[in-house]
Amino acid sequence: MKDVLVKAKSKLGKIPDNDLYMSLANETNLDRKIEILAKAYPDYYTNTDKRDIESNNFINMYQELKSIDYFLHGLDSKFFNLYFSKYEILFLQEIIESLVNENYEKNYLHFKANPLSDNFILEPDMDLARFVNQNQDSRYYRVLLAFINKNMEEDSLIFLSSNALMKFYFRSLLKLARKFPRKERANIENFIGEEINLSNFEILYRLKSFYDLEDKDIFNYLIEGGNTFNGPRLKEISLLSRDDFLKRMRNSKYARVFTDDNNVHIGIRRYQHKLYRSEITKEETDILFVISAMNLIFISGENIDAMLEVDDSFTIDERIQYLIVR
Repeated sequence: MKDVLVKAKSKLGKIPDNDLYMSLANETNLDRKIEILAKAYPDYYTNTDKRDIESNNFINMYQELKSIDYFLHGLDSKFFNLYFSKYEILFLQEIIESLVNENYEKNYLHFKANPLSDNFILEPDMDLARFVNQNQDSRYYRVLLAFINKNMEEDSLIFLSSNALMKFYFRSLLKLARKFPRKERANIENFIGEEINLSNFEILYRLKSFYDLEDKDIFNYLIEGGNTFNGPRLKEISLLSRDDFLKRMRNSKYARVFTDDNNVHIGIRRYQHKLYRSEITKEETDILFVISAMNLIFISGENIDAMLEVDDSFTIDERIQYLIVR
């Protein structure tokens, strides 16, 4: 793993610094923001269209993953690729949402431009059932098959399919983690357990804030395998009211996640950033070091995307709040 660790550390050295983020936050004109990026990264930012820049950002990140995987072998490579299949699932969720909302055809070319589209059969004229049936060789086929004949509201279908995919993702990760030697396995399970906790907290917050569900039904949507949050403890917090849930979280080590009710997703990413930084500092488990390094690179891309989105309708303080780390 020595070569891949050197490669990962080299990539970390290219992450934007706070000065670049603050320059973007202080600028409200999109063209001038792109000029700032082009000066810092002349090989990457040659396009002036915001959507193309965001697409190219992901393509560049995807290529970074492939360049790291080249140095990995066996179980390490399998786990690395399975871990980062979370972006494949996000892409799949985007496709499903587009199909359900009947704007897939309008977004077809955008989907095809994504390098992850090579993993699916995509045709210009598709509905959800056709998409699922055309992708029977996908590992997600059995997960999605249950939803093509369900008579449910659009929002419910989108949420439930997304929830099923994430449960499948974490189950698969935990299953593969068991194949590592004992010490590595313990570290990996702890790492994945923290990510499961954060996913469960986000699910709980969303369901209690935006969905008309009985508290007693929420437990069914939570993911097993979180650190210290076993079945009974998850059941307990799932039965809390929204206010009591937030109070419980704000008195826990996850308090920073819920500092701002309107930006819980940013709070989660900031907590994850801390988790990844911790793995880099400890340098105890090689595969977690590499995964954490690539996660930090993805977060840097998210910061740039966020700064391209905000304009003069946001105050400087509001713009800075959209940075995952600064």
